Amino acid sequence: MTDVFTTHIPPMAVEYCHQLLHQYKFRFRIVKPRRTRLGDFRVLPHNQTQITVNTNLNPYAFLITYVHEVAHAAVHHQYVLQRRVRRVKPHGRAWQTAFQQLMQPLLSETVFPATILHPLEQYMANPGATTYAHPALMLALRQFDASPVEVIDKNRVLLRDVLEGDSFQLGQKTYVRGTLRRTRVVCKEMASGKSYAVLAHAWVNINVD
Repeated sequence: MTDVFTTHIPPMAVEYCHQLLHQYKFRFRIVKPRRTRLGDFRVLPHNQTQITVNTNLNPYAFLITYVHEVAHAAVHHQYVLQRRVRRVKPHGRAWQTAFQQLMQPLLSETVFPATILHPLEQYMANPGATTYAHPALMLALRQFDASPVEVIDKNRVLLRDVLEGDSFQLGQKTYVRGTLRRTRVVCKEMASGKSYAVLAHAWVNINVD
């Protein structure tokens, strides 16, 4: 059986990721890319928990996302399962502290290249709900994507650079760009009229004359 960690994260972090899986005993799945999230944590029936991470992330983004979600599992175990509270703010102080503690053993150039490590350390001083909230870290991570976008491709841009009110394509659907709300942009799908919150740093296609 193929070790999913070996094929998706930096080698020096594999054992540690297995330790986290064993410690918090969650179901782990690698899933198809999603438009609005890189990973997630869910509480299933009978107090079972599950973590998913998008399959298309480069090893460093995958690792950060994985530990981000494990921090949710750690908070769930510490506060909810022990009946200390019924609900914890998803990205509040408890989660930030857990994320910082879980990432600490990984903040080394044996795991991350210096170009990522430096902005990652800045981000971890006050981690947010997504790495996209820290532009320097996002740009550093994109340098290691498997299929970087060619500069000459004028039809492909970041959603944040599309003018409000202009149309763009994402997947096989056409949207109209709306207002920016923190790290996401509210966009209306033209065929259905439904609105979606899309990551501001998602790649989209536009028509260029």
